[in-house]
Amino acid sequence: MEPPPSASDEVPMFPPWLDLPPNYLVQDWIRWQKGKIVAHRLRQQPQMLQQGIQWLMRDQETLASHDSEWLALLNAGDVEAVAAVLEDAGDTGQRLRSGMPFKGEPFVTPQEMENLRERAYRG
Repeated sequence: MEPPPSASDEVPMFPPWLDLPPNYLVQDWIRWQKGKIVAHRLRQQPQMLQQGIQWLMRDQETLASHDSEWLALLNAGDVEAVAAVLEDAGDTGQRLRSGMPFKGEPFVTPQEMENLRERAYRG
């Protein structure tokens, strides 16, 4: 029977500069970084919460459970609570960001998304 590999035998999955929390994958990291950008924009322009509500309401009859959570959060109108979820590195933030109702501009520009992808995948 072979002994288990030592810590020095492990090959890191992601580069150290990626500041990846435990149990995250690259796509989750990208969504987390996007969430930080969106949180910043919402703090600057709280009225943008309405756009998230409108996006969720477009298919009201088929809302997933995370959509319902987002709708309740957005309807409460607390920008700091929304920003906290978007910036949360824990399980709740990770779960809700996977279906966040803040798509494209004005929340995040194509260039910002490209920069995030480049940062995540550079070698």
